[in-house]
Amino acid sequence: MIHTVYYLVHKHTLERHRYYKTRAGARIAQRARNSHLGFTLRVERIELDNLELERCGMTDGTIVTATWCIEENTIEIAD
Repeated sequence: MIHTVYYLVHKHTLERHRYYKTRAGARIAQRARNSHLGFTLRVERIELDNLELERCGMTDGTIVTATWCIEENTIEIAD
């Protein structure tokens, strides 16, 4: 059976950290990890090359792309 999953991916290395069964679960994990890295103020979410990224405001007023992103994919799971 084919299922849609959402991988938490490191932006620079494109290494998949783990997968989530729902987009909401992946977004919660993404927000928590990016927040721990100092990206506390999310300005927007964008999609780029099959990745969902967070654009975050920094204390100096600049807007940067946070480190962790989400990749939607499908996997086959035996019933």
